[in-house]
Amino acid sequence: MKERKSFWPLALAIALNSAILVALFWSFHMEVPSAGDTPMQAQLSSGMPPVAAPTPQQPVPLAKPVPAPKPKPAPKPVPAPTPKPVPVPKPATPPPPSAARIAAEKAAQEKVAEQKAAQITAEKQAAEKRAEELAARAAHEKAAQRTADKAAAEKAAAQKAATQKAAAAQRAAELKRQLARQQAKAAEAARAKALQQQMEAGAKLRAEANMAAARAQQAAENQRLIGLFAQEIRTQAYNAWDTHFSAALSCVVQIQLSPQGQIVGQPVVVRSSGNPHFDRAVISAVEQAAPFAPPIGLSYSLYKNVDLKFNAEDLNHG
Repeated sequence: MKERKSFWPLALAIALNSAILVALFWSFHMEVPSAGDTPMQAQLSSGMPPVAAPTPQQPVPLAKPVPAPKPKPAPKPVPAPTPKPVPVPKPATPPPPSAARIAAEKAAQEKVAEQKAAQITAEKQAAEKRAEELAARAAHEKAAQRTADKAAAEKAAAQKAATQKAAAAQRAAELKRQLARQQAKAAEAARAKALQQQMEAGAKLRAEANMAAARAQQAAENQRLIGLFAQEIRTQAYNAWDTHFSAALSCVVQIQLSPQGQIVGQPVVVRSSGNPHFDRAVISAVEQAAPFAPPIGLSYSLYKNVDLKFNAEDLNHG
């Protein structure tokens, strides 16, 4: 923007031009004395009388000291008469300027005024141009500064975003590594647990198998001992058998024994032969054969109730 025009430069220019015109007018109308004129002389006279010099005193002999006389007072100087002022001649009245001279002076003044006005206008235009250049330069520098600030801010924001992105990526990578370590640790723990469970299951299976084998072995041993005990009872019953029946007859009798091998209660026919006389004869032979020696290595619960099968053929040949 252009600066607002001021009134003072124009007023100063007008005052300066007026002063120049007055000086020129005065220089043209002032009379300078010629070289042939007699200069004015002034003579000063003095009416003062001469002052007599004081008479020097003679020295007094020392042989006879005499008191010194009092000095005489010096004579008072006579004041000089005040000179009369010399009258200063008044300058001669200059002759009135001619019309040509006045016109020339006026033209010269107008030319000086025009030159001064042109100089002021040129200086004003130069100042305005300089102001415009400074304003444009300031605007350009301001725009460049804004652009630089914007670029710096964008660069700082980009660097901050890149730093944050790198930090986020690093945190994500660290979390991923931690998760991988946790997963690996969990997988290792799962494998160890599975192996432990597998080992425990294998041990359990082996223990169960061993136990089953032991139970089967024990059951077989029990069956063997029960068979031996039943055979012992049948042998004793065969020894007490004193009758003869058809060889095709057979029955199953259940007896209940005490821990000492004595019969508890009445033997019971579990499966009859169809011949009551044969069934009763078998029960009678069993009762006569009692008591029986308890089997060694067999628990009482296994021989408390014993089922015995009797064949008439075996009994007849007993």
